[in-house]
Amino acid sequence: MRYLVVGGVSAALYYTLFTAGWLLGRGGIPYLVVAVLANGATAALTYPLYRRGVWQATGPVLRGFLRFYAVTLWALGFTLVALPVLVEWVGLPVLLAQAIIIVANPLINYQLLRFWAFRHRKDRAPAAGDGQA
Repeated sequence: MRYLVVGGVSAALYYTLFTAGWLLGRGGIPYLVVAVLANGATAALTYPLYRRGVWQATGPVLRGFLRFYAVTLWALGFTLVALPVLVEWVGLPVLLAQAIIIVANPLINYQLLRFWAFRHRKDRAPAAGDGQA
């Protein structure tokens, strides 16, 4: 549940940043450049939410961020491939194409985040009532 809430915040933030960049640039900034900038800003702003709010990670912050950003880069790579396909080949408007891509990313990212970026959950002390003796 926490992943869905933070993922929703992350998606909304990314789409807001992407939309603002696209509209403020009035098409003068290529949409792929806008995607790269929105991706970096979103990663930096949402990492603390994922680290503490979703995964309760306690390991090194920088190493955790680098793993988190590696997953984020995967999502960026997916965006950089899918966005031109939807815009140039399919003919969708940029903002609609980006909205479609945003829906697909969390389904894949969850597995990468859970099993790789924040796999150190065993490092934290068990909470009361975890059933561990």
